[in-house]
Amino acid sequence: MMKNAMLAGLMAVAAMGAGCGDVLDDILPSKGSCTTPSPRSCTDYTGDAWSTPSSGSRACTAVGNGATYSSSACATSGRVGSCVVNSGMSSEAVLRFYPPSTTATAQAACGAQAGSRFVAN
Repeated sequence: MMKNAMLAGLMAVAAMGAGCGDVLDDILPSKGSCTTPSPRSCTDYTGDAWSTPSSGSRACTAVGNGATYSSSACATSGRVGSCVVNSGMSSEAVLRFYPPSTTATAQAACGAQAGSRFVAN
């Protein structure tokens, strides 16, 4: 279930553009975010494709599963890991993981995405 929701979110990110501690937050500032309640995760939209708020909002709506868009960045409190997807591309995004995910499960989920980079936090 977690993998399906994460893959749906990543597909939405990829469609728009056809871990990560405080330093990464500074390097890749969020242009908006999308939070899903189950599994508890959040995606920070960091690439240029997300500069228009409606692009992030549309991608978040496409995720489904009760996902909600925010013009603010994902919460830093409680994160167990982050996954940079499409690094350097206009569709770049940072997927954030929270409990009940663990650092190990977050790293495994990130590793399943080609070209992604995991940072524990």
